[in-house]
Amino acid sequence: MWYLQADILLRLLISCGLMMIISWFSRRKLKKDLGRSFLLIFDIAILCYVSWQLAVFSIGYTILTYILVRVLKPLKKTKKFWFVVFCILCTIPFLYGRMTEFFPKLPVIIVFIGIAYHMLKAIDTLYFVYYTNMTIPLLIYANYMLFFPTFTSGPIFRYRDFSTVFKNPVPLTGELFLKCAKRFIRGMFKKMVVLYFIMTVFNHLVSLEKHWYISIAIIVLSYVTLFLDLSGYSDIAIATGSVMGYTVPENFRKPWSAASFTQFWRNWHITLSDWVREHIFVVLNGKKLGRFASAGIGFAIMFIMEMWHGFTIPYVIGGVYNGLCMGLENLFGLTKADKRKMKKPIYVLRCFIVNFAFAFNTLLFTVTPEQFIEIMKGLIR
Repeated sequence: MWYLQADILLRLLISCGLMMIISWFSRRKLKKDLGRSFLLIFDIAILCYVSWQLAVFSIGYTILTYILVRVLKPLKKTKKFWFVVFCILCTIPFLYGRMTEFFPKLPVIIVFIGIAYHMLKAIDTLYFVYYTNMTIPLLIYANYMLFFPTFTSGPIFRYRDFSTVFKNPVPLTGELFLKCAKRFIRGMFKKMVVLYFIMTVFNHLVSLEKHWYISIAIIVLSYVTLFLDLSGYSDIAIATGSVMGYTVPENFRKPWSAASFTQFWRNWHITLSDWVREHIFVVLNGKKLGRFASAGIGFAIMFIMEMWHGFTIPYVIGGVYNGLCMGLENLFGLTKADKRKMKKPIYVLRCFIVNFAFAFNTLLFTVTPEQFIEIMKGLIR
């Protein structure tokens, strides 16, 4: 990941420090926060450093989607129609980028890094305008789209949340700085140290002859590997954004304590789950659908979430698998699992089932198809 390359990381840290100094000085001495304007220059400079093609595409996508946002606001009778059309238009680069995974001969004239997150943010802004009819300032929108800590990965900032904190950044105190520094170190430690050792053990187990205990250990470590990788990056993004005054939302909240798949997805990749639930499930479920329809929507949402990650066979299989888990849970009314109303052994058992089922699914992304088959055979030996 380019964000964790040593030379780029050093420049990011120096740039963060400079922006913090500029923001503090302008607030205290000039009584005007220049950090917000500097942030946009800072974001663009980082993009140019990584790839000029990425910078051109990201700036162009930001400008074009901003035009859609401004066009949508004054519409009246045809607003709903154009809202749907504009949301579809925002997905075109994302869908084209994913199609290159199926058809590698398609010309790739732009860099698609982060397009999945750009698309969600652009659509979220369209939703915000559609339901509130508020004007979106260009400076806030540009910073929102190009905000570097969450540029290529989660957590996913919502426009309303980013706008609020952009107008009133959280003051930097010694206590906040220390908290952010500790979290930044924790995130780096997860990704650069703990994950390295876990992967070493994981790869060794994968190379061994498979028996039931080896296969189970691989499944568990596959889960741990994915958690350390994703949560470690989230720690880094949250710490970096917070030290600059921007409260980046949490993305993981003890997923192992979830006793249902519905609860699990509210604790794992929280911002993506919330985005999908608010922009798709709530809109559809507002029509008071029955249990079978809710199960169908649950399946569709999980399938969409998997395909959002990539248009490949493993993601298709993962989408069907997770969709069935969610759909069946909705069908049989098992979505609610209140710890206070359940006996502890039952609660622990349900947590184990949910997390092990998800851990099984992670194998699609941590091992090859041949290794996957060997691990499955090992479970019955």
